[in-house]
Amino acid sequence: MGKNIAKSTHTFFFCDGGSCQKAGGEQVIRAARAYLRNNDNWNNTHTIKTRCNGRCEDAPTCIVHPGEFWYKELTQKKIIHIVKGHINNECPLETELLYREGWEQQVSNKEIVPIKPKPFEFKRDEELGDSLITKGFSSDQYLYPLFLFLLEKPEGVTLHVPNKPQLAFKDINEVNYSKEFTLELLTKTDCLEFTIASVPKDNKELQQLKISITEYFYQKETGQTGIRFKNKFGKTLGKIEFDSIHTEAWQYCTKIQLQHLTLDLSQL
Repeated sequence: MGKNIAKSTHTFFFCDGGSCQKAGGEQVIRAARAYLRNNDNWNNTHTIKTRCNGRCEDAPTCIVHPGEFWYKELTQKKIIHIVKGHINNECPLETELLYREGWEQQVSNKEIVPIKPKPFEFKRDEELGDSLITKGFSSDQYLYPLFLFLLEKPEGVTLHVPNKPQLAFKDINEVNYSKEFTLELLTKTDCLEFTIASVPKDNKELQQLKISITEYFYQKETGQTGIRFKNKFGKTLGKIEFDSIHTEAWQYCTKIQLQHLTLDLSQL
């Protein structure tokens, strides 16, 4: 039987991502739930396991509502103190806070500087020739949005896949990412597949198919811009080309995918 959330005064969101699990997050959740059950607060509170909340360096973490309180580096002892304090409407345990509503900055003991793409670098590439190249991100959190955008803005965008005819993006009818590892590009007559999610390390076939390297390039000779996808072994799995450096799709790539990175053509 589900809880009546209309009667909940507080909600505790426990991160259940990989880093929090490794740091003892499950024990923290069990301690909190046991405390709530044994102190007759089970029906007037709610606990939720979430997927990764993006603060792996502060694991294990918990977010408490109302009030937008983010707690870091939790233990079983700390979480009972925190839960008890919120239920009794006492001051939060500020020494354990990563962030709370109204703060201008978060307070982390293990802050990791966000990774940004490196500037375009001149290379004599065996496949592309003299080019400016940089690496983008290859997780599905980047690749799925990329393909969705190109589906919406297909003008001047062409896809090249080994042993397949080149395909204009305007001929792609749907981008489907419902399978566990595989993104599908559906046309009227065909289905092209790309493996974009994290795959088991012992599955050699999926390791061969997975996009592990995403390179953005500008070719000196042709002025062509594009994206090249490779597996972890350096084999090209596919390539996207844009017919102009000014196309909306390429502008999206430099702004969103490459975080406002610009091309310095003086390097050529």
